[in-house]
Amino acid sequence: MRALILLLLFCFSLAANAQVVAEHEMKAAYLYNFAYLFDWPDSKRANFHVCILGDEEVGVAMQNYYERRVNGQRMVIARLTTPTPIRLCDILYVGAGEIVNLPKIRNILGNQPTLTVTDKGSLQAVGITLALEGKRLMFDVNLEYCERANLKAKPTLLELARSVRKATDGEIKTSPVGK
Repeated sequence: MRALILLLLFCFSLAANAQVVAEHEMKAAYLYNFAYLFDWPDSKRANFHVCILGDEEVGVAMQNYYERRVNGQRMVIARLTTPTPIRLCDILYVGAGEIVNLPKIRNILGNQPTLTVTDKGSLQAVGITLALEGKRLMFDVNLEYCERANLKAKPTLLELARSVRKATDGEIKTSPVGK
């Protein structure tokens, strides 16, 4: 199972047979896989909402995952134009153009169990930050943020992360994984 998750998570990060996968498609694949790499609080809702704010290309690429199942819930993709309706989101991807709204987003969400993901800005304000290194898409995890939002990261996610930021004895420590 672990090998399958590793394969799914990184299959889009490599160029195969001279075919290059677009960055927005890699991001969509990562968002989809993040849904399986967390233990989510019990929900009575029928749908698992992945919301895309401010990145049309990622929103279009996420449509490939529409109606797949996550913990018995149907995955629904919502492409948002403002941060106002984010309270229904289980995963919220914030595109580069909406980074200025992160304080407002954090205020709206509070400690609600929403995984916030972005590829710009500070890891302090979100659960996961994506970063392109060469042709590979990497990610950093803010474990403190995730725990505050009542999201439990599975060990596989933490092993795959480039770095994990966590609070220890009142201090914030960021450490590269495996070092």
